[in-house]
Amino acid sequence: MSIEALMADKIKKIDSTLDLQGSDSKLLKLACQDFVNYMKLDYKSKNKLRFEEKLEKFSKKKLSELEFFLSIWTTAWMKKWQERVKLLVGNQSKKELNEQQKTLDVAEPAWETLDCKEELIEIVQSTLINNGEICGTQILTEYVLKIELANYDFEFDNEKTVEFLNNVMHRARMISQTTGPLMFIEINKAYYTSVVNQSLT
Repeated sequence: MSIEALMADKIKKIDSTLDLQGSDSKLLKLACQDFVNYMKLDYKSKNKLRFEEKLEKFSKKKLSELEFFLSIWTTAWMKKWQERVKLLVGNQSKKELNEQQKTLDVAEPAWETLDCKEELIEIVQSTLINNGEICGTQILTEYVLKIELANYDFEFDNEKTVEFLNNVMHRARMISQTTGPLMFIEINKAYYTSVVNQSLT
């Protein structure tokens, strides 16, 4: 059985009203992505085999252990989902989202050509997860990096590189310690937009 199928089963036991193959499919995909990010963080320091290969073997040989862990992890993730995600109807909070998007758009050219992008993503993700932020780790990681990139002229010397890294880690920790919604779903368009309280930007 695939991780996605196992995850879907655990989520349905928590909330049977969700349509994980239809209108709520993005929730399932996000949960699976977050689970992989979480497991990769713990896995890197222990093994040299490819994570995906190891997880596949584990799911076949020790399915009961995986299911038990998934039950605990999914319960924690769903609780975080309810805290972090807010549904938007119509033009609700549209102005705030548009202002956030303008800032992200400024950083987009630098983001596309950013050196060591994967390493930076790993650092921010690990900071979020180590501080208890397990929902939307990919979305929030890109948000943190892009918001910080918008504050720079995109030409880094050694001093600026250290400053940038310190700033993104600090921002990631602040996000983890913030209560309330961080991600918003526009119901009429059915896509995710990450946004963080204006006080953090």
